[in-house]
Amino acid sequence: MAKYVPFLTVEDSDDLVVSFGLGEHASTSLTLIRTPKYEHLLLEEERGVSVGSGPAGGLEKELLVSVQWGSDLVLIKSTAQSYALNIRAVDPAEIEDAKKVLRKMNHDHRFEVKGD
Repeated sequence: MAKYVPFLTVEDSDDLVVSFGLGEHASTSLTLIRTPKYEHLLLEEERGVSVGSGPAGGLEKELLVSVQWGSDLVLIKSTAQSYALNIRAVDPAEIEDAKKVLRKMNHDHRFEVKGD
């Protein structure tokens, strides 16, 4: 079942961030983040978009594998799990802003994008 997303936030600075508020009151979030400015300091296998959905619990870095946009649903797959997000309530302008930042995050084609 898809998680309800009432809004999303986007940051386009040194950190590229797309964060989906989860649940009716957005008490948690699913955040995609990449910092190209400092990424060259990482090992090759650690580079890419980090996926986080709460407190860091695992030792393995969760990286973005794919994003599939639909009219009311976005499917996000990471190296650890898959997420289905109901974006019906999100403002279309916010979705377009998120897609623009995701394109910047994917400058090196580290993940697959469908329905963009």
